[in-house]
Amino acid sequence: MRRLIVPLFLFVLLAGCAQKNLSASVHYLTPLPKSMQQVDDVQLAYRTFGEGPPLLMIMGFAGTMDIWDAQLVRELSREHTVIIFDNRGMGSSSNGTEEITISRMAVDSAGLLRELGYPKADVFGWSMGGLIAQEMTLNYPDKVGKLVLLGASCEAKPVADIIQKLMKMDMKELLSHFFPSGWVEKYPDAYATLPRPASPPDPAIIQDQADAMIDWDGCCSRLNRLDKSTLVISGLDDDILPEKLSLEIAERVKGSWLVRYRNANHWLMYQDPIGLGQTVNNFFATEQDLFPN
Repeated sequence: MRRLIVPLFLFVLLAGCAQKNLSASVHYLTPLPKSMQQVDDVQLAYRTFGEGPPLLMIMGFAGTMDIWDAQLVRELSREHTVIIFDNRGMGSSSNGTEEITISRMAVDSAGLLRELGYPKADVFGWSMGGLIAQEMTLNYPDKVGKLVLLGASCEAKPVADIIQKLMKMDMKELLSHFFPSGWVEKYPDAYATLPRPASPPDPAIIQDQADAMIDWDGCCSRLNRLDKSTLVISGLDDDILPEKLSLEIAERVKGSWLVRYRNANHWLMYQDPIGLGQTVNNFFATEQDLFPN
């Protein structure tokens, strides 16, 4: 197992640079309190918002469920029961006894739906969550309805390369990847409005997640059997997982939608959360198979 040095600035950034949290921003949705659910060897912390068919949202690298953009969750919960949760070892979820891998987190995601009593759910994965969502859909196709992948990749090498780079960046370099050039000048409160976790992530678990992505084998060669309505979203300025990787997924998944945002990067969720939510809701509401039943 590779070991990288986890920079302290990552936790300072995640825990201290923002001023709002998810619950406060969507208080009128009257979300259920944070709940715990036993899934195999772990206790997974989760929250739900809204009503309607279930939508499971899978968080990315080093993130807890608290850092989903509140406005995005609000938009999606207009038509869905949105389920957000902490991956194993993150936030309020326990570490468990199993090694943290992309495949293991896919098992956790499917298991959470099972234990909550949902036979099937639409699934939304962001970044590392997109890797998990692909593995979940491929390995548990009966558990997944429609699939949304934001800033994802099916190739392993680009994921491993960027993780090793990110783990070595200083604060200035990391911040340069959050928003496209000129964005902070136009929106000077961009960093202040980022959501924050209730508590800083455990450095050891972030290291384990990094190792999980570095060791992931990818899934491009298996995507041709993915028979799901799929929406692939990317920012044209994404310099973490470039949009060409999203294009590759879309080319391999028959009938998929591809949406590419101009002047947007890997964190486009924080640039236009309402617009992003409306795009996803339109996808969910559209029947792609026009052959009459």
